[in-house]
Amino acid sequence: MIPTRTLLLSGTALTAMCLPLAVAAQTTVLDTIYVSSPGEDPTGPVDGAVNPATETGMKTGTPLTEVPQSVSVVDSEELGTLNTTRASEALRYVPGVTTDVYGDDSDYDWHYIRGFQSDQTGVFWDGMQNLGFGFGSFYVDPFSLERIEVLRGPASVLYGGSNPGGLLNYVSKRPGERVRELTFGVNDAGRAWTAFDYGDTLDGGASYRFAARIEGGDTYDDFNDGLRGTFAPSFSFETDAGTEVTVLANVFLADEQHSGGSFLPYYGTVKPTDAFGRLGTETNYSDPDWDSYERRQATLTTIVEHDFANGWTLEGTGRLGVADIEESYYYPFGYGFAAQPVDDTGALSLIAFEHDTLVRTAQADLRLTGDAQTGAVAHELLFGLDARFWELDQTQASGTSFPTADPLDPVAPGTPELGDPYIDGTTRQRQVGVYAQDQLRFGAGWIATANLRHDWVSTETNGLTAFERDDSETSYRAGIAYEFDSGLVPYLSVSSFFLPTIASPAEGVTEPESGQQTEAGLKWAAPSGNAMATLSVFRLDRENVVTGVSPNLSQLGEVRSQGIELEGRYDFGNGLTVHGAATVLDQEITEDADAALVGNTPTLIPDRQIAVRADYAFAGQLDGLTLGAGLRYQAESWADEANTTEVPDATLVDLHAGYAWDNGWQGNLAVTNVADERYVTGCQDLFTCSYGAGREVSVTLSRKW
Repeated sequence: MIPTRTLLLSGTALTAMCLPLAVAAQTTVLDTIYVSSPGEDPTGPVDGAVNPATETGMKTGTPLTEVPQSVSVVDSEELGTLNTTRASEALRYVPGVTTDVYGDDSDYDWHYIRGFQSDQTGVFWDGMQNLGFGFGSFYVDPFSLERIEVLRGPASVLYGGSNPGGLLNYVSKRPGERVRELTFGVNDAGRAWTAFDYGDTLDGGASYRFAARIEGGDTYDDFNDGLRGTFAPSFSFETDAGTEVTVLANVFLADEQHSGGSFLPYYGTVKPTDAFGRLGTETNYSDPDWDSYERRQATLTTIVEHDFANGWTLEGTGRLGVADIEESYYYPFGYGFAAQPVDDTGALSLIAFEHDTLVRTAQADLRLTGDAQTGAVAHELLFGLDARFWELDQTQASGTSFPTADPLDPVAPGTPELGDPYIDGTTRQRQVGVYAQDQLRFGAGWIATANLRHDWVSTETNGLTAFERDDSETSYRAGIAYEFDSGLVPYLSVSSFFLPTIASPAEGVTEPESGQQTEAGLKWAAPSGNAMATLSVFRLDRENVVTGVSPNLSQLGEVRSQGIELEGRYDFGNGLTVHGAATVLDQEITEDADAALVGNTPTLIPDRQIAVRADYAFAGQLDGLTLGAGLRYQAESWADEANTTEVPDATLVDLHAGYAWDNGWQGNLAVTNVADERYVTGCQDLFTCSYGAGREVSVTLSRKW
């Protein structure tokens, strides 16, 4: 479900469960402890560290300030505070990231990084690529995650073909410590959920953990209810030979209805029409008796780490995954297939659509890390080999007729008659890569980073159309930084990327997309451990961009993305904590098959975003109470490639409150878009605009012991 999705389309409430768990322990409230020298597990809890170690930007445990690109971390504590139920919600306060570009979609997480879509080739899960194309993808419930890490800028030197703007890495909860948590939640739409996280250690160094969440009921759209659940058991053990084995399983099931109002025309949302004004923000134009969304997916991940006790470590990660997705629904496409109403009724055209998609993946990544010394230079070395197999088996069909709907009071259009599939086939992609990295430390505080990687990729499709293509690419990254005693780290990096395409040579697509980025910035982590800030300036050139609409595609496209990003966190030590993010983005089409578009700005993404959050934890008689507020602003964006129609800016306010009792219970209240602001997140074109989520209120009650 990517922009390709739009092109393809164009051609009860669950009551809370109870667990018979014994609850006995009392909690002790301690003074705040700042973490100034993060040495914690880079896949574990952040535990308040402002400069935590991360594996995403280096594939080795490295503090954020030492990665030659900008990185952000959203931890599980923040996910819980904001009552997050979708991963994209957690990214609203991260610089460089644009989320929910196609509205409040419950079955998919839409996001762009540095102006480029990252939800298809820029999603990783425990370091393994979560590749998606068409409707084939793996959904990740944020409750199963320990943290979400955002690496901005190209990452081909570590992960092979991937989104040039950056990537997300979902880090799963892992066994290792005693965990006891039970959560109940409900929102004002009538949707409820319950979750538990239970784990402990066993004799002999083994440990286990089981996290699960079940959610069901209504949503904010009309007749869009259902039931979903995620189950994530894990187990870890160590051998006498110094080998640690961790097994992570994840199962996600969903049986719901699909929202039929995510793609709406510009006239009727952004601009009112003379016929009826504006379309409703919660109106569903599908048919509840036919509409359905079913997902059944499972992944099994194994991580093996062997310490040679001489400074060298061998680590391997392997994953098997399968996802089966079926959807049937109506969606509107303009007015008589025109961008504006063609008569006084303002009747919307409806298209019936159905797909059946099966995704299989098998991948492995083997890494050897170690330290070496050459004279006065210390080296942290990484050598790796990874391989990935991905298969997409899909059929897609549309209705043979096109009913219409009253824009304000639609009547269910009934079960449609579908035509023969216009897509019916299998696509396979295989990728093998070898890579090396050297992080050098010398002088009083110099840090240099050098990366080199080579990939071999083969892509084939069998079905109504067939093709086979082989690609081979080399990627690089070079970075230099200097770490002052004050915690200030200026840095500069240059990197290249490539992105294999799945379109066929017959359509005019013969090479992977490619390009390079230059990034410079300042990072600062206060020695006291209470503050962190990152300022980055970048220029990213994306070449061989696929333009046009199938089957008339070409690779004459080139897009330049440049901008400034700022992120900061500060704990004042008196209970007040502030987190802010700002993005200024300048995108330009520098080459296109349509010469009239050269010099224009791509649609959908605003050129400025600001997000600020403040939390205050009370002391004294109000000890345990926390209040928070957030402000989110997105500037105007273009709704058409000709840059003649605009989507206006929007300012949203979020509020949240929490109270922790001494017996381990905690309650959280979260309200997003407090003023219930009616706004459009963006438009891909004049037929494909999406309303942003209105006011949403949720309450959770949890217990840790």
